Amino acid sequence: MDVDAEKVMQGAPWAFDRHLVVFQRYNGVVPIQDLCFDKTAFWIQLHNLPFSVLTIDTALSIGETIGTVTKPKVVGEMKGGSFMRVRVEVDISKPLCRGWKISWDQNSEGWVAFQYERLLYICYWCGLVSHNDKDCILWLSSRGTLTVDEQQFGPWIRAPQFNPARKTIVEVKGFDFDRPK
Repeated sequence: MDVDAEKVMQGAPWAFDRHLVVFQRYNGVVPIQDLCFDKTAFWIQLHNLPFSVLTIDTALSIGETIGTVTKPKVVGEMKGGSFMRVRVEVDISKPLCRGWKISWDQNSEGWVAFQYERLLYICYWCGLVSHNDKDCILWLSSRGTLTVDEQQFGPWIRAPQFNPARKTIVEVKGFDFDRPK
C-alpha cells in the first residue's frame, strides 16, 4: 500500500479530463478542512544554461529558488542534453515562474527559461494553472479588449515530453572549465 501511494506521489502532476488533480499526503492528524491542495511536483526544464554550468549542482540551486526540490534516485534523469531538468514542488496558487536572470560570473549574466513538463491548463494572461484564458479575471474584466501580445505566458512554457532514451549527451571527461587559459 505504501509503495502504491509513493508511485502516485512520484507520478505527479496528475490530470482528469485535462484538469490538474493535486494529491497530498495525509497523516490522519490534521483536520481535513485544514488541508491545502496548493502544491504539486513538476519536472522543470532549465534552458539557455551555458555549457560550463550544465551541472546537477546548478540545476538543484536554481530549482530551490522555485520550490522544494526532490532529488532523483538516478542522476541521469536531470540531464537533458542541451538543458537540465529538476523536479520541484511548485506552489500552484501563484503564477508559474517563467525563468530567472542569473549571473554566471562577475562579467556575464543570462536568462534561464523554465519549461514545465506535463503542464495541462495554464492561463496565458496570469500564469495560473487553475483556469484557462477564457476564465481569467483579467480577460473577463477587460471585456475582450486584451490582445495576445499582452499575454505574459505562451505555449513556450510547456516542455515537450522528455524521453531519456532519446536524449543526446556529449561528456568530455577530464576537461576542466575552471582551468586558467
